[in-house]
Amino acid sequence: MELIYPINFVGHDEWMESEYALDLAGGDVITRDGEVLGSWRVVEYDPEDDQSSGRYEFVLDGQDVVLLTGEFAHLDYRISRGLVLSTLTREIREWHEAQPT
Repeated sequence: MELIYPINFVGHDEWMESEYALDLAGGDVITRDGEVLGSWRVVEYDPEDDQSSGRYEFVLDGQDVVLLTGEFAHLDYRISRGLVLSTLTREIREWHEAQPT
């Protein structure tokens, strides 16, 4: 798997291509260097409802602590989902860069 972005949401494309299958609504969050930071998941949405809203959650690696979230208006409204994913990605990157080495 090629990690081309500073922060990568593994499995996100497959989830979207599946038409939002519940069993694919999550995966690892990995840096370009291969460091696993945690996982992402989408909650509070109904894949049977085209107007369903939901929330991305970033969960710390090895924990069940939701560190960051982002709510979107509609799954199929790419601007809303894309903006939230972009903002969440930036927040994860800023959090990661602020961690002591």
